[in-house]
Amino acid sequence: MRLSALLVLAAPLLALAAPSPAEAEADYGLTNMAVDSLLGRRDCDYNGCKCDTRNHRKPQGQFCGGCHWKNGDYVITKKRVNSHVYECSPSGRCCDYGYAKDCSKEDGTGRCG
Repeated sequence: MRLSALLVLAAPLLALAAPSPAEAEADYGLTNMAVDSLLGRRDCDYNGCKCDTRNHRKPQGQFCGGCHWKNGDYVITKKRVNSHVYECSPSGRCCDYGYAKDCSKEDGTGRCG
């Protein structure tokens, strides 16, 4: 019983100690929009890139521009940038998410499928 009474009395004090959203924004310099842009999903640009579907290949997933099949052919066959990550569909449709740190290795093979 005493613990619940203590919690009831302490709740208003804890609320006073928590910063308001405006105070938090001032302290850290981040707005909700800035947080959304840092953590949000990136748009995938259908820029004319193409995924290799020759020899009955059905690429599905995300690939860095420098990714190769076992025979040495590039997975991304058109509008390829090694440091970008691409989304491939089994039909060969492709979109470009842009620069990705794990794709920026010298060979551009950080994410291959």
